[in-house]
Amino acid sequence: MTAAATRGPGHGGAPVGTTSRSRALLAPVSGAVVAGLVTASLHRSGGIDVAPVPLCPFHAVTGLWCPFCGGLRGVAALSHLDLPAALSSNLPLTLALPLVVALWLRHTYRALRGRGSALPAVPHQVWRPLGLLLLLFTVWRNLPWLPLGEWLAP
Repeated sequence: MTAAATRGPGHGGAPVGTTSRSRALLAPVSGAVVAGLVTASLHRSGGIDVAPVPLCPFHAVTGLWCPFCGGLRGVAALSHLDLPAALSSNLPLTLALPLVVALWLRHTYRALRGRGSALPAVPHQVWRPLGLLLLLFTVWRNLPWLPLGEWLAP
């Protein structure tokens, strides 16, 4: 087989598969760049003054903390390597970040190897307990008289 036969048309002389691999890497690399830039911004601001990001609409209307409130402060605390502050700012987010990083690493590795880089499907049996845990967390963090209730509020 000649060198011309191993190259695809319109690929600028790149071997077949190189552009599909580059395309597959675009999402995880772009995601990493965006996450890095956002984390750097949160590191500088402390996750509190992040204009033009508005206050949580749920909190603005009700005065209560939603399950996502404190997420930006949690990422900012992690960027300063302050794990207790990150856990206090948003416990579910802080606990989920290692899983998110592991999934990103898996996605990137599969893209590098030229394999499909689809994320694993989450069984439907997981969504209801996860939703109930987030609801419990939301209620708990809004009741300061419960043990750790005040600590869970951002």
